[in-house]
Amino acid sequence: MAGTLLRPASWKSSCPVWRGKCAPTATKETSMSFPQLITISVAQCDYPSQPRSAPDPEYCRGLGRNMQDNGQKTPIIGYKKGDRFVLCDGGCRLEGARLVGLPELLALDLGKEPSRAELLMAQASIDLHRQHLPPIDRGRLFANLCREQGCTAKQLAAMLHVSEAVISRSLALLQLPEDLQRQVNERKLDARRGYLLSQESDPARQHELASQATALSREELAKQVRKAKSTVTPQVRMKRIVCPLPTGVSISASGAELSLDDLIDALSDAQKEARKAREQGLDAKTFAAVMKDKARKGGA
Repeated sequence: MAGTLLRPASWKSSCPVWRGKCAPTATKETSMSFPQLITISVAQCDYPSQPRSAPDPEYCRGLGRNMQDNGQKTPIIGYKKGDRFVLCDGGCRLEGARLVGLPELLALDLGKEPSRAELLMAQASIDLHRQHLPPIDRGRLFANLCREQGCTAKQLAAMLHVSEAVISRSLALLQLPEDLQRQVNERKLDARRGYLLSQESDPARQHELASQATALSREELAKQVRKAKSTVTPQVRMKRIVCPLPTGVSISASGAELSLDDLIDALSDAQKEARKAREQGLDAKTFAAVMKDKARKGGA
């Protein structure tokens, strides 16, 4: 294990886990009187009190790659127990490091094992009092990063190891008028609905749709946005649309003069019905028969 990196005395009173009566004191067994930053071998780490029942492996892998490329920004927290380091917080960072092969992690060593009550209180406090940037502020952060790095949204997504949609959807919110941006930041307008509104180029129409947004589902709002765009750009229509997929599956839709928007709406409706059928335990054959019967009865 590598040596201590930093040991500020101010942590004795400011550490979120150890405060007041919880602060460790020097004993015959140890001369440590306050938490310290150390580097710890990933192979020495355990997390028996992990509060997450099922950490997302893809999230952890992305976090690990981000630490690999951009450095670890937040230490794991725990204590030494023999030759092991037992975590109190930082399970996703630990799993991410394991998945990408990082050999060491920066850690805050508390100096002693917390009681069960102290441990649970710390985990609850850490979970409850974390907050992401508001959507518009996050979009501005990404825009500033793109400008400073001289990169595209796609390139920034690769640097941060997130999907391109995370970056592009945040940046799209900056296309909204300032008053709608304020509504998104203040959570008066849902960010996902704000993203749909950003696809409408006319500010007047954006405001009109925003006034209806709370009364509409996201699917209904998306239809309204697509409808407004289709009145500007005439759409090619077909009686039958066949979409072969790389998996070998082919999806076919037929109807009276279908546009691409009509296909999107139909696929969305079919997906909802299919998910409902799966929850009911139906198989594909029964589902097809049920949908055929519904169509015959007019969708009732």
